[in-house]
Amino acid sequence: MSRRIVKKIGFMGLGRMGTHMANNIHKAGFDLVIHNRSKEKMQAFVEKGVRAADTPRGAATDVDVVITCLMDDQSMLDNVMGEDGILAGLKPGGIHIGTATISPSCARKLSELHQAHGSDYVSAPIFGRPDAAEAGTLLSYISGNPEAISACENLFNAYTGKHINMGEDPGVVNSIKLAMNFMLVALVELYAEVYTFAEKSGIDLEVTEGLIHTVLAHPVMHEYTTRIRIREFEPAAFALSAGFKDVELMLQASSHVQAPLPIAGMARDKFLTALANGMAEKDWSAVSEIARGQAAL
Repeated sequence: MSRRIVKKIGFMGLGRMGTHMANNIHKAGFDLVIHNRSKEKMQAFVEKGVRAADTPRGAATDVDVVITCLMDDQSMLDNVMGEDGILAGLKPGGIHIGTATISPSCARKLSELHQAHGSDYVSAPIFGRPDAAEAGTLLSYISGNPEAISACENLFNAYTGKHINMGEDPGVVNSIKLAMNFMLVALVELYAEVYTFAEKSGIDLEVTEGLIHTVLAHPVMHEYTTRIRIREFEPAAFALSAGFKDVELMLQASSHVQAPLPIAGMARDKFLTALANGMAEKDWSAVSEIARGQAAL
């Protein structure tokens, strides 16, 4: 099969990320057509000679690839289906690259819709903030039809600094994106609880910030991720029984200053379960086994 030529690009979704991505694609020399629900966001591109389409269908007509940078499952489905949707304009053999954070099930549904149409859906959520989008240094995990991914190599290079092919399942990269965002959400909540406990305990917040930076940069954090991945908890660097004692002390201290620590409360329950399962002398990172058990792994 001959390699598909990717020259004409439709781009939909000119938000804080999409505007920079589309601009980088335009600067890379691709023939670009844009669409955005708010027409005023297209004006700066029109002034540079980029064609604006009134509908998703228009943005997908007579292009090799259409890229969507939209908000959620519903906006993706709304813009793909219907008489003015992407599928109404995209030619057979065309490619749709979805860069939004959507559910794995929605990504698989989009892939099915495109397969029925004779086109390809490539799932390619982006990792990074607007400054990375502007600099063209976004990270993207990509999955879908290998031939379609290969055809888009230069296009990915136009708006990302690195892209990683994760195979053909269109949903797996969306699970990766959600895992990443879960880590960020969990860290934000952790920081909030640490700062609150510290402030109510009379600790200067600059000292607390330094403590956070020290802990996160310590090599032991990498050791824990490896221990948990390979499930190796012996010999113990710090016994689970000692960790349980410290969690109890955390909760006592937080109660004294009236600064709730919900994460510590959850951790206490899991440490207690681990102790009941005979893990007292294992490394305290063995508490991770409780989460695996709850998920029937």
